[in-house]
Amino acid sequence: MTERPDTRLRDWLDETIGQIPEAAKGTQQVMSQIEKTPQVGRWLPFPLLQRKAKASTPTTDHTAHFQPSPIPATNGHSPNAPGRTQSMLSPVKAITAGALVFTIGGMLLIAQPFDQQASAPQAEAETEAPTWVTGKVAYASSCTSPSQEVDGDVRHAWGYQCSPQRWTSSDQRLSGAVSYRWNEDVYKVDESFISVNTAAAYLRNDDGGWACSSSNLLEGSGLYPHWVTGETLTCVGEGGHEGLSALVVIDQGDPSHPLVGLIFSGGFPPVPEPPAAD
Repeated sequence: MTERPDTRLRDWLDETIGQIPEAAKGTQQVMSQIEKTPQVGRWLPFPLLQRKAKASTPTTDHTAHFQPSPIPATNGHSPNAPGRTQSMLSPVKAITAGALVFTIGGMLLIAQPFDQQASAPQAEAETEAPTWVTGKVAYASSCTSPSQEVDGDVRHAWGYQCSPQRWTSSDQRLSGAVSYRWNEDVYKVDESFISVNTAAAYLRNDDGGWACSSSNLLEGSGLYPHWVTGETLTCVGEGGHEGLSALVVIDQGDPSHPLVGLIFSGGFPPVPEPPAAD
């Protein structure tokens, strides 16, 4: 006949009661090894995002240890929001900025030829077509006496002035009142007096003026010499005539004193270079 279940249970309890202290001791040994056993954490795709555990026991409030602190405000602006500060532009912002710079640069490069084309007609407008001029000179009714000085065989005279003369021409730009002045040196050659003079004619009208000069060879001296050649004046525009030049030839041997000339843009051609030495 088998033993009763309650008898077997009692016998098992009697055998194990004396082992409880040993079981408690084993439990303490296991618990003491837990801190020394490495724990396997959750795998993260970016190792840099893992936070290292502190050696000391963390406080119960984990928020205070892992919350990013805000960046201090500068220039009167509010501080950046915690956890949202970036040290570099995001890729999307960088690409957008690069595209904007490229677009603006391309527009400037494209617009430059159009600006140059627009300025070309203006440059052409400043260059006027040459104009042939005809007219005459009406001399002044009175002239001033010069100062004179004799230096050996040369007599210097300066300060001649006859004004106002009146130039009338087919182009109003070369018409107006003229103050005509000259200085001269007089030489005695055989039984004659030959004068070399430098003259200046200053013309003024409503639109501007001209400064003209000439060098001439005359037989005799004073107010009524005999012109060996016609008078050729080189004129430079002033005021409203700035940028223009004129070459004017006056026939001083003709009583009506006709003039012809040319008005053109720019200056006179340069003097040719001397020939190379042999």
